Amino acid sequence: MKFICTLFLSLLSLLVFSQTDSTKVAFVSYWSVGDSYDFKITKIIKKWDKDNQMKEENQSYMANFTVIDSTADSYTIRWSYENELKDTYQIPDELAEKFSKYSVTEIIYKTSEVGDFVEVVNWKEISKTMKDMFNDLISVLGKDNKKLKKQLEETLQPMQEMYSSKEGVEGIILKELQYFHYPMGVEFDYAEPFLYEDELPNLLGGEPIKGKGKLTFSSVDHEEGFCIMKQELNLDPEDTNKLIRDVFKRMKIENDQADKMLQNAIFTINDNNVFEYYFNPGIPHRIETLREMNIDINDTKMRRTEQLIIELQYDEEE
Repeated sequence: MKFICTLFLSLLSLLVFSQTDSTKVAFVSYWSVGDSYDFKITKIIKKWDKDNQMKEENQSYMANFTVIDSTADSYTIRWSYENELKDTYQIPDELAEKFSKYSVTEIIYKTSEVGDFVEVVNWKEISKTMKDMFNDLISVLGKDNKKLKKQLEETLQPMQEMYSSKEGVEGIILKELQYFHYPMGVEFDYAEPFLYEDELPNLLGGEPIKGKGKLTFSSVDHEEGFCIMKQELNLDPEDTNKLIRDVFKRMKIENDQADKMLQNAIFTINDNNVFEYYFNPGIPHRIETLREMNIDINDTKMRRTEQLIIELQYDEEE
């Protein structure tokens, strides 16, 4: 049971001008071809079994954002970063060389003229790369263990399906970019909290997951073009329950067993995010997101938190 719950939490994690009004702030991109920014990306995952912390995973890497094309109605961006496959997938040292070809990921994507995310251009190439990588993982790690190979095939199948579509690639591999571009192209009145209903894409291909959100501003400096915005988002419990059931189905867990596991189950997903942003020229100084997931099924009670930190790197002489 604990293994299944841990897997769920992992997969589901793999779970949107000008300034003229003194109470308004507009996020608009003022970029030029050749603009390049380096960011430090930090991901921290913590897991609890009941009240006991089981595990903590920390990963940091550098990423680069470069504007490679600009038209009257769009920008083309190259986002590149290094993968830490050895640690992520616990690949033995003697097998690390085989996976070196997957060490760098380069994503080419487009935004609108105001900087909101539009689409990944090279998603098919990324999809093929991820499919090849998963197949290599299954083949290499399960080479001398048929039981492990079968388990890997069943465990990684949902992930392979997610990466097989454009929406899946954009939702999973570009998670940090979704936050990066989240406020772009939108004007907010920061005098009052903004309450809204949201829909998050279902990476398994089903209907979107509904959520209720709130945006507030704790600081706005028009002179410096800088602000701090906070976002809270609570996902609909019924929709998250449907998503769990879909994951059960794809993992070949029978309906009767799924019904028994989900009877009186509690599953919640809540987000608390802070955006420290230069709305002019449209570049984040720091973004810190926190997603908390709680699952209570029968006698199994587990909690998982995912923290993502995106930090702009400044030149030392500055």
